[in-house]
Amino acid sequence: MLNKYLYIVLFFTFLLLCSCEEKNISLEQTIEVVEPINFSNATNLNKNNQIEIVTWNIKRFPQDNKDTALYVRSLLETWNADIYLFQEIINNNSLKNMIDEMDNYSYVLSDKADFAIVYKSEYITYNSKKELWDNTPSRNDGDSNYNNNALYQFAGRPPMENFLTWENNSKSIDLYLINVHYKCCGDDLYNNLDPVDETTRRHHASLLLTDYIINNRLTENVIILGDFNNVGDQNTSNPAISPFVDNINFNYGSHFKMMDLNILTGSEELYSWQGWTSSYNPAHFDHIIITKPLFAYVDSSIIGVIDTPMETGLSLTRVSNTISDHKPVFFSFTIN
Repeated sequence: MLNKYLYIVLFFTFLLLCSCEEKNISLEQTIEVVEPINFSNATNLNKNNQIEIVTWNIKRFPQDNKDTALYVRSLLETWNADIYLFQEIINNNSLKNMIDEMDNYSYVLSDKADFAIVYKSEYITYNSKKELWDNTPSRNDGDSNYNNNALYQFAGRPPMENFLTWENNSKSIDLYLINVHYKCCGDDLYNNLDPVDETTRRHHASLLLTDYIINNRLTENVIILGDFNNVGDQNTSNPAISPFVDNINFNYGSHFKMMDLNILTGSEELYSWQGWTSSYNPAHFDHIIITKPLFAYVDSSIIGVIDTPMETGLSLTRVSNTISDHKPVFFSFTIN
């Protein structure tokens, strides 16, 4: 009788193990590994002894929960840049999950704005971040003293200052990268008597940044980059950018150099924002501005706008509504 019961117990144990094994096999068969897309037209920006930096307004990332992260990840890995700075990150978890799937990249998110920096941990040591003017009022106070409510000038998005060290093959450099996203819309007419005006706020934001850098980072390697939303005439007199590039009317202009100036003053076909799904005219909103200590690297530098429709082979509408309506701007220079 004992042997009979033992047989029954062993029989059911065998069935249970088989059942579990079958379930495990079934579970393994449902796991789908999503590989990056091979965008054969995309450019590898990486070179030895060179630092590559890309700024990109990534338009409410992720716009499409199914495809956006896959498209963006595939582009980032192909471009292979050392540093990416993003604006308009709406879902931080989506960005985290995407970067976790990428080899050798790390990230730091803003605590107060829609910013993120993604960097190669192999070459980059991330030292610290600072959210500029994050404790100042973010509402209009009715007067023209923009220092009283600095955060309002930046549309409630405090610039994210990233202090990092790049090192490769015994060569290194310390950098302060300041990520910005200015107030949108309006025109290009500055009116100091109208503190609510979009152009006035953009101009004040640039005045605040130039003052901050001159008073706090005068001898440091600083790069200001991001979406300046310089609506209107695309030239150096536009109030959103004039404090950085107008050497005649602004005392600190000679301390800064807009690396993409030739794009701003060139053909609109090369602008970073083309208005693919908009009725507005193309504009070059996205800029990279360096300070005087970095002027020594200008001769070895490369600046450009990445043509995402061409590099992906997708339609303009598909790129705008799935990836971004902004083209990234990249800047690279050689460390001697």
